[in-house]
Amino acid sequence: MTLTLQEVLDRGLTPRTLNYWIDRGLLRPSTWGHGIRRDWPQTELQVADLMRRLVAAGLTADVAALVARAHLGGRPLIKLAPGIVIAIDTDLLQETT
Repeated sequence: MTLTLQEVLDRGLTPRTLNYWIDRGLLRPSTWGHGIRRDWPQTELQVADLMRRLVAAGLTADVAALVARAHLGGRPLIKLAPGIVIAIDTDLLQETT
């Protein structure tokens, strides 16, 4: 799935939240600075989009970042705590925005 920053924003991520996640180190644009246009690796846009969905489902931004990176790194199941596992259905992920 290829995304643009505008597509991620159009899906409900606000610029304020995006900046907050960058400031906390949860997202990593290629370039970042005041007055500088940010360049985004495709993987970071995918992390941002999945984080947005996970936060909307009730996870904290920190946990959402860990889960999104684990999922995009190829882990189908992400253990959060003993007996608590998150599974992300990739087929459903592509069908919904």
